[in-house]
Amino acid sequence: MVSFSYGYLIVILPLYLLYVLHYPLIIVGSVLFAAMLLNSVMTFILGMAADHYGRKYVLMILYLVFAVVSLLFLYTRNVYLITLFAGIGSFTAGSTGGPIGSGGPFGAVQNAVIAEEIEKKKLPKILGYAAIIEMMAAMAGSFIIPLVSSFHFYIYDLFYVSAAFGFASFFTSFFMKDFGVRSKKFLPSISYRNIANLSIPTIPCGLGSGMILPVLAVWLEFRYHSSASTVGTLFGIIDIAVVLSLLLMPRVAKYVGRLKIIVISRVFASLSLIAVAFSPIFLVAAGLLVLRGAFAMGAVPVRQSFVMTNVHETERASTNGATSLNRNSASAFGPLISGFMLSDLYAYIPLVGGIITMADPILYFVMFKDQWNEK
Repeated sequence: MVSFSYGYLIVILPLYLLYVLHYPLIIVGSVLFAAMLLNSVMTFILGMAADHYGRKYVLMILYLVFAVVSLLFLYTRNVYLITLFAGIGSFTAGSTGGPIGSGGPFGAVQNAVIAEEIEKKKLPKILGYAAIIEMMAAMAGSFIIPLVSSFHFYIYDLFYVSAAFGFASFFTSFFMKDFGVRSKKFLPSISYRNIANLSIPTIPCGLGSGMILPVLAVWLEFRYHSSASTVGTLFGIIDIAVVLSLLLMPRVAKYVGRLKIIVISRVFASLSLIAVAFSPIFLVAAGLLVLRGAFAMGAVPVRQSFVMTNVHETERASTNGATSLNRNSASAFGPLISGFMLSDLYAYIPLVGGIITMADPILYFVMFKDQWNEK
């Protein structure tokens, strides 16, 4: 249900700031920057809290917060409250996927919950199935934008739909099982070295993707004069490609190896993003963005499985929180940079972002090359 909301929130949030609140471009970038930074810090703290106090209960709190801030979002024009709501509601944490695919606190806690009762060899496949379910929900959320527009409804009322789904998720989570896995200390004390090694590659990944994804709807309108309905449809198509990739990559990883899949897929994702900058028409750019989404998101369950099995079971949510802190803190600077570039240099945003993200797979190889041949 939250994934459905992510499907349209990533499209309508920057458009709402720009065209309803009439914030200048630099303010739009600054709001996204501050919201993402706030969300990354919250992810890190709540990841440790989930390991120490119970993952079910932290997840319930997250659903409730998401619901409340979604309900209140349209009732203020104050830039500080807008930033606060967007940050603690994780509105900027999604890419084109739901909680599992996001870098926000939902993904940090949820992945750890799934890993509690799934054996290591089945973890990539199960995480892949979970991600597919969420991607299909996000896909529906993307396609709801042109549907709402066709009936001439106010598309920003979709924030109220998010609130309803948040409350429904909160009440549904009462039925989750608490497995009783707890860390002895609030701060990670067992897997801190591997946590550091897993966190470093996320920095260029976050910065590069953060330059384009949060402002993609605005960038496509600037470059190709695309409407919100067109962008929503594109995001839905990207989600379809990601679902197909999620079905394929965990299975290929069984024969090729998890680290190889992570590195190869991210290299191709970076190359696709670089090529977007040279696309003469919308259809070419759209095709490359579909490829980029498939390569970048399809290997997410494989990477999450890799992360979960390289740290102690009591520190999995903390690890997700730490990697998200680095990735989202770096991502937060992305829209801030894009806010400056949107005025005169907007055509180069995918080029710069793609070059930066290329460091991500290189660092993964350098940090874990001793596992290169493991399957």
